[in-house]
Amino acid sequence: MFSRLTRRSHVHDVLSQIPLIAPWTVGEFLDWMAEHTQRKVILSPWTSPHEEFGGRCGLVWGTDDSYIIRYDPDHTVRHQRQQILHECSHILCQHEGEPFCPTESVLTEGLDINSLRWVMRRDTFDTPTEAEAELLGTQLAVRSKGPVDATSLGALHRIAGTFGPHS
Repeated sequence: MFSRLTRRSHVHDVLSQIPLIAPWTVGEFLDWMAEHTQRKVILSPWTSPHEEFGGRCGLVWGTDDSYIIRYDPDHTVRHQRQQILHECSHILCQHEGEPFCPTESVLTEGLDINSLRWVMRRDTFDTPTEAEAELLGTQLAVRSKGPVDATSLGALHRIAGTFGPHS
């Protein structure tokens, strides 16, 4: 079981390995993460209605060569960044996903279910891995700016940041 001090130390260690200059965009971060992990990182927003499974939290799927991150496109841009970077935090902290037996469902909608090997999803908020991913995800989100699409230019956010705080 991780203590708070151990979690904070691990989060600090992970943050110290990120060579990006803040504020970065989600696209810049995912490009770095793909290079760092040697796996593609694919954003896949939820497309089914909220009501189908009681809300749309983020989750991450693992395939042989990629991570697929689901997030809710109906949330604010800040919340989208938080969801995405929380899921990235599970990967960076090397949290283990659970094996997945492919089935067609709302969770796999639009994905090639035969390529899915594992999933990391939240059953409860009160676990050491969720606390660690939330702590790191928040630290990453605070350092990020702009929309979650790949066309956002981080350099513009860094230049604008010299003149004052922006979201």
